[in-house]
Amino acid sequence: MKNTNNLTIEELERRIAHFEERLMDFIITEEQRELIKESLKELKKAKEPKASYTF
Repeated sequence: MKNTNNLTIEELERRIAHFEERLMDFIITEEQRELIKESLKELKKAKEPKASYTF
């Protein structure tokens, strides 16, 4: 996944939701499923520090 550092927490959440929905798609291959899981890991990792700064 390309640079996620400049994304807002709202954009990160939107992308996470998108990829979580894609995992429910029955027509994706196992390879696509693994790529989606990897993207989710990256997005959630990028969200952690941003979420800790919000009050």
